[in-house]
Formats: sequence, structure tokens, C-alpha cells
Amino acid sequence: MEKKKRSKTKRILLWILGILAGIILVIGVVVYFYWSNLIEGALEDTVKRETKGLYKADVGSVYYGIFGGNLYIRKLSLMPDTAVYNAMNPDSAPAILFGLTVRKITVLDFDLKKALFSKRIEAKRIDVKSPELKIWRKKIPVPDTTGKPKDTTQSIPLPGGWDYISVGTISLVTGSLTYIDQATDSVKEFTIPYVDIQVVNLWVDSTWRTDPRIYNTDDIAVTLRDIEQQTGNGMYAMHFGEVGLSTGHNLVYIDRFHLEPLFNRHEFSRKLGYQTDRMDVQVQKILLSGIDWKELMLDKRLVAGKLRIDSLVLDDYRDKRVPMRPGFKPPMPQQLIRGLKTYVWIDSLEVANGKATYSEQVSNEPGTIFFNRINGLLKGFTNDSVWLAEKKVSPLTAEAYIAGSGKLQATVRFIFGDTRNRFTLSAELSRFDLTKINPMLSKLEPAEIESGMVKKMVIPKIQFNDDFSIGNLTFYYDNLSFKMFKEKNTAWDGIKTGLINFVATDFLINKSNPLPNGKLNTGVVYFQRDKHKSIINFIWKSIFSGLKSNMGFNTKEQKAIKKGKNSRRVKKQ
Repeated sequence: MEKKKRSKTKRILLWILGILAGIILVIGVVVYFYWSNLIEGALEDTVKRETKGLYKADVGSVYYGIFGGNLYIRKLSLMPDTAVYNAMNPDSAPAILFGLTVRKITVLDFDLKKALFSKRIEAKRIDVKSPELKIWRKKIPVPDTTGKPKDTTQSIPLPGGWDYISVGTISLVTGSLTYIDQATDSVKEFTIPYVDIQVVNLWVDSTWRTDPRIYNTDDIAVTLRDIEQQTGNGMYAMHFGEVGLSTGHNLVYIDRFHLEPLFNRHEFSRKLGYQTDRMDVQVQKILLSGIDWKELMLDKRLVAGKLRIDSLVLDDYRDKRVPMRPGFKPPMPQQLIRGLKTYVWIDSLEVANGKATYSEQVSNEPGTIFFNRINGLLKGFTNDSVWLAEKKVSPLTAEAYIAGSGKLQATVRFIFGDTRNRFTLSAELSRFDLTKINPMLSKLEPAEIESGMVKKMVIPKIQFNDDFSIGNLTFYYDNLSFKMFKEKNTAWDGIKTGLINFVATDFLINKSNPLPNGKLNTGVVYFQRDKHKSIINFIWKSIFSGLKSNMGFNTKEQKAIKKGKNSRRVKKQ
């Protein structure tokens, strides 16, 4: 009897639970369709109302789980209505239009009731899958901003009527960005195929104006991949493996940068029609850290702590068989910095573990020399008006190995505010086998070094300005010997070459310094700048003038300086 009562009670409970389950299922279905239709309509109506018809939203489907609090949106698009845009007054029309297409949006732990009835948006995470963003720059008059108050915040305003917005993380994953410039007669299009964006801790409330964070977030991290773009003159292609920024960590970085010439060595300068450097540049990583985002966003001023260039590989080639560019005068570094249109203050610029190869060609084969293990640090890279007016010094310390052997250490002291573009150079070269420069020397001159060992070279100071350089150096070496090559196949050319070799080797050039009697020769540096050539040419020719002077070959200006005559006149030039 007791068993029958328990069995009946069990059946009643199961029956009640079944009815409750059915009721919950019905309620769930009704609520599912109710919330879905409500959300879709709200999204589309809100976009149309807030943009005054300029943008139209199209929502594919919406699902909201009332128990889990998760919202799913599939196939969302937001596009401008070109008919509405074309009918707008040009003075009030926006200069930028954008379109967005998203495959899927997932909002986790989203309280829909608070959003609808309490005007509060709370979510743990928003994931946006495969967003495709298009940006159009339109051709419209530049608006007059005279007298308008300047924006002094980097914050997101709280929409009218809302209490607050709080989202833990927003992720846009595997998206793409297309930029279409229609502001000029020729339309230009640029696409970044892979874009990832992550926003951490977005919080907007009534205090949004005083929020010190960038756009009311702890961090905005943007990653762009596989970017390719040609330079304006069509001579190079720029490749960026990855470009990223972080507002929370105050940095911008570039991984795997490549500036690639689009023409070979023979064609490059001929394509341009004049002689220039053809540079193939590869960098493993470029990192700009310590960025002041507020200065950059509000005042368009670039203020940062350090720019580091890691593992630079430079291949620089110049074909001297092509005529020089008529009337072209390459600017000095100081002129470039003073000419920047944007305010720049970077505490230090660093180059780490670099390599540079330089080649010149005057005949059938180019002469080549390379420098490796290049490390350098420049302090005080700026066009700040006070810094320039006070003519403060920005020192560059660097070291490199010539042809993988002799260690060269140098200090260059720039005065960016000096109108005569003055700077000084001090340097020292360690033990070095001179025959290692033959790959350059023998292709540019009919000569070759047979032997010679540099014990060291010391440059106490060379002073440079717009017009000339002056200074001294001491070249310590042993067992120097070289030979000349005959350039023509005639008997006289052979005799002439042999005579030059004999006279230069046995009479004019000292085979060692100090001399066997202990006398130490010091070379005088004096070189008048060729303003049609680069600063690298200026520095090299200045040092070369001192090397020749050290070995006994002096110009009349160098002889005068050595004798103490006209030295004051030379220094005052």
C-alpha cells in the first residue's frame, strides 16, 4: 500500500515538472523571438535616427540567451547612403565615410534588461569576427575651424540618456581595412588584408570628460599585417610584415620592414634620369616607445622616449656613370630636422646590430665596402624651438667594424639649431688590414694596396659646416705598399705606370708612421664641401684628405695650415 502511494506521488511530481518544463519552453520561445525582433529593430532604427539617414544598418539575425546572458548577431552591415550624402550641403557633409560588414558578433554576459530599461550597457566581452572596414575620403571644401573651441579630451562622450557603458574586452579578429581616397581627381585605393584590434576595460560614465585614459580605456592594441605599398615616385615598394600600436603601453612597432627597389642596379638611375643612391633596406624591428598619446592626438606633436632600429641591413649602390641631378643639393641633417612640419621630440634614437654595404660604379664593376656590427645612439632628436634657439648639442655615439675587421668608434656632435649646420667628429680606428679595402679601391682607382697594417687611427676633432671641414688626424701604420695598374695597353702607359709605382712607393709615401727614426707625422684635414653630394661623401672626403696629408700629399691649403700660415683665415671661412 505504501509503495503504491510513493509511486503515485512520483508520477504526480513528474507530471508537474513536465508541465513546468513545457511552460518554460513556451516562455523561452516567445521571449527569444520577442527579444530578437526588438534588438534587430532597435539597432536599425537607432542607426538611421542618429545619423539622420546617412547610414543604414542591416542585421541578418539576432539571438539572445536569457539564461546565459549571451547575445549573438550574424551578418551585420553598416553602409552609407550615397543618395543622402550627395544631397547634403557640402559645408556640412563629412569628409570621411565608412562602411562596415561583420560576419558574427558575440556579446558575453550582456544584461539586455538593463540596456533596455535602465540605459546601462554591461558586458564581459565583445568578439567581432572578420570585420571588413572601408573608409572613403571625399572631395569637399575644408571646413572653417577658426574660433571653434579646441577639443581638450581623448574621451568617448556618454550617449544622451544613458547611465554608463562598461565592457571588459572588445576584440576585432582577422579583419581587413580598405582606404579609398576620392579627394583628388585620381582615385587611390589601399588595402590592409589583416587587422586585429583589442580594447581593454572600456568604461564611460558621467565623468567621461575627466577620464585621463585614452578613449576611456586601459588599452587599445591594433595589429596590422602584410602591408604593401609603392612610394610616390614608383621607384620602391614598402613591405611591412606587421605594424602594431598600444595606447596602454605607449608604443608603436614595425616588424620585418623592407624598402625594396623596383628596378635593378643598371635601370634604377636611368629610370629617374639622374644619379642617385639606390637603397635596399631591411629592418627586423622598429620600436618607438614612451609615446605621449595626448600630445600626439590633441596638439599633433610627436613626443616619445626612444626610437630603436634593430638589425638594419642596408645595401646602398650609386652608379656614377649616370649624370648628376641638375641643380640638386641634398640637405644637411640639421636642415631636414628644422624643416619638419610636425613638432618632434624623441629622447634617443638607437641603431642596434646593423650592417651597411656601399657600392660605387665608375667602370665595368662596382667597388664595394661593408660595415657590420653597427651600433649607435643619438640623444636629443628634436626641432623644439627653444632647443634650437639655445643651440644645444645632440651627441651621436656609434661603433662599427670595417669589412668585418677594424673597429671604428666615433662621436658626432650635432647642433640642430645652427644655421651654418655645424657639427664635429671625433673617432678612433683599431688594428686593421688595409688590403681589405681593395674591393672598393681597385674598382674605383687604377691602384691596389699590396700590404699595410693600420695600428690605429686617431681623429681628435674635425669641424664641419656648410662650406668646409678642418681638423687633424694621426694614422699609425706599418709596411704600406701599393701598386698602380696601367689603364691602356701601350708601351708608354706601361712605362708611366711603372715609374709612378717606383716614385710613389720609394720616395713619396712613407712606408710606416711613426718613421724608423721615431718621428710621428700628423695629417691635416681640410676639404671644401661639394654641395651637390651627401653628408656621407662630405665626411669621407674630409677624412681621406687627412689620410693623404698624413702620408705626405698636401694641398696648398693643407700646407699653409701645417706651416701655421693662413690658418686663421681658413678657420674663419
